[in-house]
Amino acid sequence: MKCPICGETLRPGKKDPNYLLCYSCKKKFKAPQKKKAAGGEEQKYSNIPPKAVREKREREMKQAYDELLSVENEKTKRKKKKEKKYEEPEDDYDDDFEYDEDGGSKLPIIILGIAIVIVACVIGYMLLK
Repeated sequence: MKCPICGETLRPGKKDPNYLLCYSCKKKFKAPQKKKAAGGEEQKYSNIPPKAVREKREREMKQAYDELLSVENEKTKRKKKKEKKYEEPEDDYDDDFEYDEDGGSKLPIIILGIAIVIVACVIGYMLLK
């Protein structure tokens, strides 16, 4: 294409190829757009693989998914078999301590309670004196 002002050849710009530049008169012109055919060609996408490849990958994914489900089913079956109810061991020894629900002794709690009462009495005695 030629420059409408000076008649020199226009060249595409380095920064933006949508513009044509005239190096003699230092003018910039917008490049003419190529018109598309009205509905003649179908748009093709380059990132979609062919149908045979898509079907192969779908089969592989279905197979992998089925294997995953079968592995999970086997794990749940194993867990159900392994689960047993907790049985309390028989007491073969005598224990003077009482146990709370968590299985620990109540003796430290009793001693702590007595110590708190004693400290409160000592503080009260010192304040009254």
